[in-house]
Amino acid sequence: MVPNLTGYWKMISNDNFEEYLKALDVNITIRKIATLLKPDKDIVHEGDHIIIKTLSTFKNYNMDFYVGQEFEEDLSGVDDRKCMTTITWEGDRLVCVQKGEIEGRGWTHWVEGDELHLELRAAGVVSKQVFKKT
Repeated sequence: MVPNLTGYWKMISNDNFEEYLKALDVNITIRKIATLLKPDKDIVHEGDHIIIKTLSTFKNYNMDFYVGQEFEEDLSGVDDRKCMTTITWEGDRLVCVQKGEIEGRGWTHWVEGDELHLELRAAGVVSKQVFKKT
């Protein structure tokens, strides 16, 4: 059975994020600003429909998708690219694969207790973030 990710989550740790942004070829100014932020996640999870809002004082990013259905993702708020994205459940982990210019791009979300874990991947670089449910 998959966990329900619904909730408001506050970031408590962010490891190797600047290296991840470098792998995405994000310019140095945006990288420096992004590494100072502690974004929140507001998630609504109803069956196969999930909305993940990443909220910060600098930029917000919204993902609205159905699990298992490929869609074109506009990442103009992140690194100004578009990719074909598919998000599926692998056991109790929500796994995203983003096909585009950057090899091995994607992420994985999972819950442990009252913490939401996020592993971001791009071009062999891994960043790990942890959020606490409020």
